[in-house]
Amino acid sequence: MDDIWPVVAALLPSAAVCALFVVVVRKMISADRDERSAQARLEAEERLAARRRHEAADDADKGADKS
Repeated sequence: MDDIWPVVAALLPSAAVCALFVVVVRKMISADRDERSAQARLEAEERLAARRRHEAADDADKGADKS
């Protein structure tokens, strides 16, 4: 049983670094996913606003043609 503690002591730092690496990479992936989602939402809102401006301009043109 005394032979296992030097092995544990040797492997513990590597295991801790590995666990820290996994946590950091998961946070990076999660942040990237959230950023892509926010970007897609923003672009959808911009497309909707542009379409509404375009429709409003078309309606204004049609109203001007009737006069």
